[in-house]
Amino acid sequence: MITIQETNVSGLYVREYVPQTPIFSRNGILFLHGYPGSQKNYDIAEHLALKGFHCYVMHYRGAWQSEGQYSLVSNYKDVELMLRYLNDKGYSEEKLSLVGASWGGFVALETFSKHSRFYKVILLAPFMMLDQSEKALQEGAQFLYSITKPSIKNYEKYQIVEDLKTIQENYNPANRLHILDGSKVLIIHGVNDTICPVEASVKLKSLFETPARLYQLEAQDHFLHTRELLYDFCYSFLKEE
Repeated sequence: MITIQETNVSGLYVREYVPQTPIFSRNGILFLHGYPGSQKNYDIAEHLALKGFHCYVMHYRGAWQSEGQYSLVSNYKDVELMLRYLNDKGYSEEKLSLVGASWGGFVALETFSKHSRFYKVILLAPFMMLDQSEKALQEGAQFLYSITKPSIKNYEKYQIVEDLKTIQENYNPANRLHILDGSKVLIIHGVNDTICPVEASVKLKSLFETPARLYQLEAQDHFLHTRELLYDFCYSFLKEE
């Protein structure tokens, strides 16, 4: 049995899944969703809470139920705000894991590169900015803009381009992955993903100081529809000491 609570953290909407009986000493999990319009993975949070984990699902500023104006760059500031909030609640980095989906996976990696003491990091079909060419940036901006409305208002293509350039310069973990412990990282990716192709995760797996774990799911696309299998992989990894 779990309790679901909603709270506002300096304008950010947060949904909290509280287990009746916390089982693990390092049981805090912060969920980072993808670009608004994709699912928020409430189902994974609920499943893991039923297994004894204390889960927090945040909405980035300007997305869904959070206040303010959305931008890709502000996502990182929102996560830092949540980390301070969780630390005040007793969740130091060592007791906390991250689950990032799609764009949220990229944000999770950058966060991990700055807070390497996290217990575990799970990346679900993660976006990766491995190709930093102008052509790749413009294609990425065009795709994001194409799915921006109606989920996000007042966020134009030129702003997306500017944000992606800022992220390339200031928030891209690619050059720091080699000093991170990949044994803390689990990547789950669908083989048929056409939004964030699995080849990026295959390359990502070996960029850490020690290799990450990668599960490639056959006949699965970007949204990983075989949820029971996803639950099992996440739970098994998080409960490992």
